[in-house]
Amino acid sequence: MWAVRFAAFLTCIGVISGYGSYRDRIPNGYNLPHPCVAGEMWQGVGHLNPAGGGERNQFGLAFASQGRTWANVCNMDSDGDGMTNGQELGDPQCIWTTGATPARTTELTHPGFCDTSSSQTCAGLITAPCTSSKFNCTGTTETGVQKRTLKIPRTPVPGKETTYVCMTFDLDQSQDYHLIATEPEIDNVDIMHHILLYGCRDYAPKIESPEECGMSSPACQDVIGLWSFGMFGQCLYKEAGFRIGKTGYKRVLLEFHWNNPLKATGKMDGSGLNLYYTPNLRTHDAGVFWTGDTNIVIPPGRSRTVLESMCPARCTNKILKDTIYMISGINHMHYKGIAQTVELFSGDQKRYLTNDLNYNYDDPTSVSYDPPVPIHRGDSLKTTCVYQSLSTKTTTFYGDATSNEMCFGIFIYYPKQASSNSNCVTYKTLNRCDIEKGALMGCNIAEFFNNSHPVTKMVMDKVLDNCSPYYGCREECPAAIAEAERHPCLAKGDVQNYLLTMRSRNPDLKTTKFVAAFGSCSCKKDDNGKYPISTAGATSADALVSTVVLAFCSVLLL
Repeated sequence: MWAVRFAAFLTCIGVISGYGSYRDRIPNGYNLPHPCVAGEMWQGVGHLNPAGGGERNQFGLAFASQGRTWANVCNMDSDGDGMTNGQELGDPQCIWTTGATPARTTELTHPGFCDTSSSQTCAGLITAPCTSSKFNCTGTTETGVQKRTLKIPRTPVPGKETTYVCMTFDLDQSQDYHLIATEPEIDNVDIMHHILLYGCRDYAPKIESPEECGMSSPACQDVIGLWSFGMFGQCLYKEAGFRIGKTGYKRVLLEFHWNNPLKATGKMDGSGLNLYYTPNLRTHDAGVFWTGDTNIVIPPGRSRTVLESMCPARCTNKILKDTIYMISGINHMHYKGIAQTVELFSGDQKRYLTNDLNYNYDDPTSVSYDPPVPIHRGDSLKTTCVYQSLSTKTTTFYGDATSNEMCFGIFIYYPKQASSNSNCVTYKTLNRCDIEKGALMGCNIAEFFNNSHPVTKMVMDKVLDNCSPYYGCREECPAAIAEAERHPCLAKGDVQNYLLTMRSRNPDLKTTKFVAAFGSCSCKKDDNGKYPISTAGATSADALVSTVVLAFCSVLLL
């Protein structure tokens, strides 16, 4: 339940956009060669990064400022090299229309960079970076390394903004291997947002074909591979690998985030990941460690909202059995994020593990540590996320959708065996380290989430028998709620708020009714004649539950 999804690049809301579909609005948008790397294409025509996303080049800036309309930029010379954008992209007469074949489809040049291959001098002008966008990981060429491609069959993309799709794959169990690298196989760059590879427990259910998933399976929670917009692949440190096979992960789950901001229909995708793994086991097993916060509330119209989260010394003392070594780190927020840092406090020393003062969701900065950075028992880590919400009109909460936000520091470390927990993430006053052996402040979480457990069933029935999910606060309800709050999972405060929020995400009708009935006595009006239901400090799920309860309250007025 504390599992968090690294959604690496969501839709733009008031800031830079990485919509691949903009290529449909310019001639040869899918056919532009890299200016100085033979055989490679420049996918993100308007961006500095050939793969797209991140900062715009001169053409991208002009295109955005002119309403993303080709007719408005065709006669411009964005890169200042003496040729119009139309001449460079094969439409010298500026007569091209969307869907038509351009007058020329060869001998194209980049409208955002001066072309060094021509006789035109580029003195004082911006030229394209001559670096390959192909994945480069020396470990993949070592003797014994095997490659396996995991892909979903081509599947229709729903005509909605955000879709998560999951599918499982069984791995070779004949012996142990170390997974040392992952490389994307992207079928539809216009809608593919990110891919996560989860390691699963042995009892994880099989998902044999792509199906929509609201969250990774509870039995598949360990992120062991990822791709996100602007990344070329993931290459692990030379001394560590994720253990798969006979005594490691035998089944993995691929989770895809499709981003379809225009809600277009008729699109298909069959993307996946290449896995590179070796029977020549490295010195250490790798693990993933998370810091950050899931209690995010960003008011609209703010130039700066700061969120701070601590992984305190008491937590590293709890979850670390011995020193671990960080080998890489990356920040994660969504498009409202403008800066993020993760600080390590060890003794009287402080250092930044990440220090991204110009955070860009489309162009993440992954930091590698060589030598690796030790994290000792008793150390603490502070995650700070800064957001800007000038262009929004509603409060933003934590969540996976493109309109929500996140705040995580994500680190790969070794040895995995030295940590009993994969994250140190906070929710209000709670920390993931407070959950020990499935218990939180005396609450057995597995039992509380099991509707058929005798104690849980008794509490739910007591509330549903005395409180209405539909018609406001019944006279006998407050006493039933008071009795229910004796249950350690429903004790007043952050534990209750958090667990009811998590329970509200369950799709079954009884749970929905229980959560609504539990909050039904919040329907009493205050001195101003309003219902005292607030989403301040709430997650997006909290807000949903409050909205449901408020809707029930409104029935009283009919």
